[in-house]
Amino acid sequence: MKIVGNYTFAASREEVWAALNDPEVLARTIPGCQRLEQVGENEYESTLKIGLQAVRGVYSGRVKIDNLHPPESYEIHVDGKGSNGFLKGSGSIQLREENGHTILDYGGEAQIGGTIASVGQRLLDGAAKTLISQSLKALAAQIEARRAGGSGSEAVAEPAAVPAAPEMPPAATSAESATETSTAPSAPDSASAASTSAPAAEAREAPASAQPETPSFRRTIHVPAGEGLSEIDVALGVVEDFLKERPWVPWVIVAFLLGYLLGQRR
Repeated sequence: MKIVGNYTFAASREEVWAALNDPEVLARTIPGCQRLEQVGENEYESTLKIGLQAVRGVYSGRVKIDNLHPPESYEIHVDGKGSNGFLKGSGSIQLREENGHTILDYGGEAQIGGTIASVGQRLLDGAAKTLISQSLKALAAQIEARRAGGSGSEAVAEPAAVPAAPEMPPAATSAESATETSTAPSAPDSASAASTSAPAAEAREAPASAQPETPSFRRTIHVPAGEGLSEIDVALGVVEDFLKERPWVPWVIVAFLLGYLLGQRR
């Protein structure tokens, strides 16, 4: 499946780039995102709940961003799976300025397997375009909120766990106390105490140096209910876009209802 399109933002290229690379913003603009965890530099894991009939289900996957050229472009790689199938794909995003606006051009290819692959190609294309369109619209709203002085909704980030400091080995404690309580040791005793305290010091330092370093970028963002791009938001967005493209539809509906009511009176 190939995906190609563009979207115009009423913002500078730097503003759009900053929003695209902010995990807290992304968590609120990805349709159905329930959890977004940064597991590496420019690498994320997420859990999504999609409500569109063609691709309905809960999905988990990993997204990797590389070949970054701020603030112009980057490449994206997606690997996800759910109860009804899997998806692997890659694509690119490019930003260009035109008449004071920023145009985001996107394109890519995806391989789909499992039960979801049995859905018609036109339905899959339509679902993909709908999700991307509503996501970019939500991104534009987040950029407007940031420009107005707010950073959008606060994300709940789980701090990285800090491993507890290891207890001092008993041998080190006894050697240290023996050295401190000795008042005037002879030369041989001093050498013996020094030789005893040296291994003790190494014993104290060894566990500390062996502690694994926790990556500073690892964090989990949970999207509270009502703050993300939900199924209802996507559905309302689709209706709104449909009416914008076809403003005559409401008048046709009104005329039909009036004709039906007048016909009933007769």
